[in-house]
Amino acid sequence: MQATGNHSTRKARLAILLSGRGSNMVALVQAVQHGVLSGLAEVAVVFSNKPDAPGLETAAALGCLTASLSSQGRKRAEFDAEVVELLRQYQPDYVVLAGYMRILSPTFIRAFAGRILNIHPADTHQHQGLHAYEWAFENQLPETKITVHLVDEGLDTGPILAQHPVDLQGAGTLAEVEQRGLAVEHFLYADTLARLIRGELPRRTPETAGTAVVSVHTPEPLLPSATGSSPHGEAAGG
Repeated sequence: MQATGNHSTRKARLAILLSGRGSNMVALVQAVQHGVLSGLAEVAVVFSNKPDAPGLETAAALGCLTASLSSQGRKRAEFDAEVVELLRQYQPDYVVLAGYMRILSPTFIRAFAGRILNIHPADTHQHQGLHAYEWAFENQLPETKITVHLVDEGLDTGPILAQHPVDLQGAGTLAEVEQRGLAVEHFLYADTLARLIRGELPRRTPETAGTAVVSVHTPEPLLPSATGSSPHGEAAGG
């Protein structure tokens, strides 16, 4: 693992996992290439459990190494054991889930304990699992939260690293809710990862998952972008 809290000569190696289009992957790669993660991290590999995932082609076009294994028809633990061995070849410091539509088995989580990150489009204390934007829209919430957390063996129950609110007032369609949320997701994920690498966030592991955690907000407000990426095709909370 790279040194934290000091200037490090070695960049943190990221394995980014996706199952679909991968808009969060694109935001992370761009942050590595010329954004908040520049000089701090490098993308070791972009992996998908779907060999035909559009995100793989996009990642390759961005200059990233890619890899895939089909999960179709595979038992979860058996498949995850293979993925672990594949990813270990790339020596990742962090495994970053970016629309990876599989519940990870204990086999996977224990292999990278305390080093798996996920982004979830809700406050994980209020909503876990899929369809978080639909939940916010159907309940006409005036605000939701994007959450970046470490992954433990529960469903969206891992220690929270950062949260940021999303103003939903005036959002008349689900597509607009998703667009506003993704505008925050794309900034918050890279920003939180940069803070983690720099040693500015508490070091948490599955063993400390039951302890109280303090949400860390980004220092400046984020305004939803009217020109943000289309929300369709990106797996939420994955």
